[in-house]
Amino acid sequence: MHYLVWALVTLLYAPIFKTLYQSRWEYIDYTHAYFILPVSLWLAWRKRKELKQLVAKISKRSAAPLQWNLALIILGLFMYFFGWRQDYLFISTLSLIPLAFGLTGYLYGPAVSRALAFPILYLLLLVPPPLGVLDSVTLPMRHWISVVTHQLLKTLGYPITRDGLLLSIGGKEIYMGAPCSGFRSLVTMISLGLAYVYVIKTSTKNKVILLCSVAPLALLGNLIRVVGMCLVTFYMGEAAGKGYHDASGFVIFLVLIGGMLGLEWLLGRNYNPGG
Repeated sequence: MHYLVWALVTLLYAPIFKTLYQSRWEYIDYTHAYFILPVSLWLAWRKRKELKQLVAKISKRSAAPLQWNLALIILGLFMYFFGWRQDYLFISTLSLIPLAFGLTGYLYGPAVSRALAFPILYLLLLVPPPLGVLDSVTLPMRHWISVVTHQLLKTLGYPITRDGLLLSIGGKEIYMGAPCSGFRSLVTMISLGLAYVYVIKTSTKNKVILLCSVAPLALLGNLIRVVGMCLVTFYMGEAAGKGYHDASGFVIFLVLIGGMLGLEWLLGRNYNPGG
């Protein structure tokens, strides 16, 4: 019976995910979302032994939790069909969260839904934000990266000027477009950082510290990437700068992973799992 319910949920959301995978995520430069569902399922699969034990302990469920779970199921279905009718993909996709919580709690009990809270909430990272929200976030980030890059290279003695989002270095122009904002890299790194922090074995305090380091490290990586693009453009020309821009995403990844591993090593020196 439970398998049938989840099969129906899969059929219900198949058109949504078809749209997301085929066009929506690519259109808004939200491509990290492609791996969110597989990672969420993997995180849930890792807890299969614990979940099996929790399900075996279920004897009798009170009416109150069932009422809350039914309310979540109804809310999720309402959001789904409202978003579908209004062609609002954000609401239709977001509906998966309350529906998953409600069905899990109703079918298996509140202990199981609590155990799966992180894998379910992790799905929030695949919800495509409205375009207006994206613009309100990426524009300030683009402005910030252009200002900091200009000040840094100017301090180092490079002939660089700035006019809004347009940087000119050595007579060559570099426009801080949406990809230069670092938003996609930031969200991607936060997604990876969340999963990494969730699975490692360390204290809650250390996990919080590591999690708080993700955004600064991702922003630092993007700054290094943009500064590098300016320097490549200055010394090797605009064509080389564009090539570097297209192939330099690994810089942010290396800064984040290196920074988190180094920070985890420092925190681990004082971590005693036995006390």
